[in-house]
Amino acid sequence: MNARSPARARRALTLALTAALALAGTRAHADKQACAAAYERAQDLRREGRLLDAREALITCSQPSCPAAAVADCGPWLAEVEQSLPSVVIAARDARGRERLDVRVLVDGRLVAPALDGKAVPVDPGAHTFRYEPAGGPAVEEHVVIREGEKNRRLTVTLGAPPAGADARAPQPERRESPAASRSSDAPASSVPALVWVFGGAGVAGLAVFAAAGAMSLGAEADLRASCAPRCAEGDVSAIRVQHAVADVGLGVGVLSLGAAAWLYFTRPAAAAPPKARSGAPRPVVRPFIAGAAAGVEGTF
Repeated sequence: MNARSPARARRALTLALTAALALAGTRAHADKQACAAAYERAQDLRREGRLLDAREALITCSQPSCPAAAVADCGPWLAEVEQSLPSVVIAARDARGRERLDVRVLVDGRLVAPALDGKAVPVDPGAHTFRYEPAGGPAVEEHVVIREGEKNRRLTVTLGAPPAGADARAPQPERRESPAASRSSDAPASSVPALVWVFGGAGVAGLAVFAAAGAMSLGAEADLRASCAPRCAEGDVSAIRVQHAVADVGLGVGVLSLGAAAWLYFTRPAAAAPPKARSGAPRPVVRPFIAGAAAGVEGTF
């Protein structure tokens, strides 16, 4: 064996170690420079609202190979950015409501999803233009404002929908109304209030009581005058007085109730601005009447 071989081997090993140390030093220096640049850039990106780029810079400066001071700042900053970074979940359907997955999604011209898979997509906060490109058919764009900290916001787009106003331009089939429907369209929209019927019924009942009690009292009084007047029993006279009182109460209730019903009918909302009556058509009139022992409601319609 040549004596010079060990010496040459030692020199080669020394040169290799020196080169490795120099390369490691160069790499360490480059890593420190990259950490410092990412540290400075991350702060500027956060102030500009570019949270996606800020997250990438903070991941770089929070690596263990970076200086400890940088790691101590970039780690908490990265957690804050992750909390503030909004995200959206995009769904697409066709005009029949069927779900579509073969849709590319671009945000401000940048591809964020080659197809829909139901996963959340992180997006910078602010106003953006979302473009949905299906595998077949026209693309759809919409402008959306994404708010900071808004997580998993659902965005649903309908693909292949008819343009706005298409239904209005389409010819509509001619509708023919029956005479009954035509007459019903001329009638007032609102119905008669329920209280009109309540007071009307009470008024009619009151007048009926007045008529019945009045007729009975007049008949009984005529019988007493023919049989025992002026020496009639006090009980018979008291009964006639009670019938007179009942008739008077019925008359009062009937007149007041019918008056209230008429007031509610003619002051209801539909009567505040009544439609113009057709020429020659008489206006309806409702009024109570009292004729001797008879009472009721009369009118023209």
